[in-house]
Amino acid sequence: MTRHGHPLLVPALAAAQFAPPFMISGVAVALPALGADLSAGAVSLSLVETLFLAASVALLLPAGRLGDATDKAALYKTGMAVFAAASILVGFMGSIGGVLLLRFVQGVGSAAVQASGTAIIADAVPPERRGRAFGITIGSIYAGLTFGPICAGFLVELWGWRSVFVVGGVLVLVLLVPAHLLLKAKRLPVAKGAVHGPSTLLVIAAMLALVGGAASLREGMAGYAGVGLGLALLAGFVFFQSRIERPLLNVRILLENRVLGGALLVQWLLYCNAFGTVFLLSLYMQNVLGHEPGTAGEVLAVGTLLMAVIAPAAGALSDRLSPAALASAGVAVALAAVVMASFLGAGSSLVAVGAVLAVQGVGFAFFSSPNMTMIMNAVPRERSSIAAALTAGARQLGMVSGMLIVGALVSLEIGHAPVGADPARYLATMRHAFWILSAVTALALLVGVSRRP
Repeated sequence: MTRHGHPLLVPALAAAQFAPPFMISGVAVALPALGADLSAGAVSLSLVETLFLAASVALLLPAGRLGDATDKAALYKTGMAVFAAASILVGFMGSIGGVLLLRFVQGVGSAAVQASGTAIIADAVPPERRGRAFGITIGSIYAGLTFGPICAGFLVELWGWRSVFVVGGVLVLVLLVPAHLLLKAKRLPVAKGAVHGPSTLLVIAAMLALVGGAASLREGMAGYAGVGLGLALLAGFVFFQSRIERPLLNVRILLENRVLGGALLVQWLLYCNAFGTVFLLSLYMQNVLGHEPGTAGEVLAVGTLLMAVIAPAAGALSDRLSPAALASAGVAVALAAVVMASFLGAGSSLVAVGAVLAVQGVGFAFFSSPNMTMIMNAVPRERSSIAAALTAGARQLGMVSGMLIVGALVSLEIGHAPVGADPARYLATMRHAFWILSAVTALALLVGVSRRP
C-alpha cells in the first residue's frame, strides 16, 4: 500500500514503463533495414540513436524542474503521448531527415516521462520500501528491453522496419491507459521562472553541436569545431548555473552531497557502454556474422532478460544490504562484459555474443536498482522530481556519451559508406570502441569503490 494514491499505482506505472524501452531497443534491430530502405549510411544510422538520446539528455533537467513546479502526473501523461505520436509518425516517413527530426521529438517526450515517473513513485512509497518499488519498475523497463529486439526482429522480417515504430507507438498508448486512470492530473499553473529558458536553450545547443560534430569528424575541421563548440557550450552552461537564482543544475549541491554526486558520476560512466554495446552488436551480428534480424533480436534479448529477472531482487536486496556495495559489484561485472566484447571477431559464434550480453545484463541488474535507491534517498521529498531527472540524466548522458564515442569512430573509420560494405573495417572499428568503453567502465568502478559512503 502506497502512502498516497491507489495500491496499484506502482504496478500501473511499471506496466507503462515497459512500452518505451520495448520500442527503443527494437530500433537497434531495425537499423540495417531502415538504412537500406532510406539509403542511409553508417553515420546516419548512428544519428538515429544519438539524436534521440541527445534530446532526452538536454530536456531532462528542464523537465525535472517543471515536474517540481507543477503537476508530475500531467507531465508524465503528456510525455508518454508525445513519445507515442512521434513513434507512429516515424513509420510513415520517406526520408532519413524526417526520421531524425521525429527521433529528436521522441527524446523530448522521453525526458518528460523519465523526469516524472520515478518522482511519482518516490512520492508514493516510503524510503524503506523504495528499493522494492524501483526494482519492480526497473524490472519492467528491462522486460521491455528484452522483448523489444525479439519482436522487432519478427516485425522487420514480416512487415519491414516501419512496423517496429508503428506497433511500438500503439503499445505505448495501450499501456498508458491504466496509469492514466489511476493518476489524477491537476493541471497546476507553472510559476514564472520555474524553468530557466536561456539555460535550456544553451544545453540543447550544446548537445546538438556535440552530436553534429562527432558525426562529421571525417569531414575535417568542421567536425572538430562542432565538438569543440559543444564542449564550450556545456562548460558555459555549468558556469552559468552558478550565477542564476534558480539553476537547472545546482552544482553546489552535487559537490556537497557526496552520496548523490558519487552515484550520479558512476551512473554516467557505466552507462557509456549500455546503448553503444547494443548498437555495435546488432550491426555486428547482421553485417559481419550474416544473421537475420530475428536472430539478432533474440540474442540481444539475453542480457535484458537477465536484467528483468534480477533487477527486482537486487532492488529488494538493497533495502537490507549496502546499496553502494551492490552497485559496485554490478559495475565490476559489467566491466568484465565489455572486455569480453573487445575479443569478438569475424569467426565468433552467437554463443560468444550471447555470453557478453548475459554478463552485461547481470552487471547492470545489480547496479541499477541499488544506485537509484541511493540517489532518491539522498534528497528530500520536495526535490524528488529534480533527483529523478538527475538520475535519468546521468543514465542518458552516459548513453549519449557512449554513442558519441561510437559515432566519432564510425565517422573517422567508415564514414557514409554502408556498414556492410567492408565488414573487416567495421569489425576493427567495433573493437576500438569496446576498448575505449572498457577504460571508461574501469574508471566507473574506481570512482564507485573510492566514494562508497
